[in-house]
Amino acid sequence: MTLPRDREEEYGARLLSLLQDQIRKVMDMFRAVLIMVEDVTNEAPLKDIESKYDAILKMDEEERNIRRMIEKEIANVGALLTSREDFLRLMSGLDKIADMSEGIAYRLVSLVKMKFKINKEIFKGILQLGEAVQSIIGKLREALLSVALDSETFMKKVTEIDNAERSIDDIYRNLSLMILQSDMKVGHMFLINEIVSMLEDIADKAEESVETLRTLSLTIF
Repeated sequence: MTLPRDREEEYGARLLSLLQDQIRKVMDMFRAVLIMVEDVTNEAPLKDIESKYDAILKMDEEERNIRRMIEKEIANVGALLTSREDFLRLMSGLDKIADMSEGIAYRLVSLVKMKFKINKEIFKGILQLGEAVQSIIGKLREALLSVALDSETFMKKVTEIDNAERSIDDIYRNLSLMILQSDMKVGHMFLINEIVSMLEDIADKAEESVETLRTLSLTIF
């Protein structure tokens, strides 16, 4: 047994609205992470960087609350919703982006506490990569906003995300090589390499999420 078509569209629209709230919070978190990268690059005081991290932790909890609301909505409908797994997959993908954003922020604080010697060129590259990742998250949000309203805009954003992800791969490879060739201490190099890898993973997760959204667009909207 499944839901009637009109009821499934109604539930789909409700879940989509919650997912739009979720990605808005994810974008707020990631924007705050980029500001932290700028602060570290400019050698801002530790207390200022920790203050921004505390704000990110608060946003992370707000994102988790939205995720719980989505889980509750899906549980209320149960197996009757044919696209249930796709909605769960999309929600989980956005939650993973939030988790990785918090992880990057934590590592930035750790680096500053370790009193590492900043390599301006590497952090310039990290900021460039971060801005490219922010752009792809923004395109994912635009795809979420347009999926049920404007199929032409939605497909355009899907294509833009595919192209942007390839560009991000190039930035990531060049930056990874720069880090390996640097004279940083092993501990500092390890943390910075983790930050860069997580940024690239966020881009991959955004690409996976838009593919899930494409499936939803064919089945429910």
